Amino acid sequence: MQSHQQHAERALRGAVIYRKLSLGSQSEHGEQRIARLLSAHTTCRLQRRSLHAYLIDVLNARTTGQPAPLLALTPREN
Repeated sequence: MQSHQQHAERALRGAVIYRKLSLGSQSEHGEQRIARLLSAHTTCRLQRRSLHAYLIDVLNARTTGQPAPLLALTPREN
């Protein structure tokens, strides 16, 4: 198996285990919410960013009517 495939599979492993143990969600909306949170968690972990701080920024932006902060790195942040 190629190394990039192993890296991708390892990144998804925690999410798969979580969904299996929690028995998923009981609605489509709940499934989307879980998928987005797990994606944000994995992305923040790979970028060595705080998921907690990112979610606080998202909530602050939402309450003030600002656009949500980007999770993807911009070229100047790389």
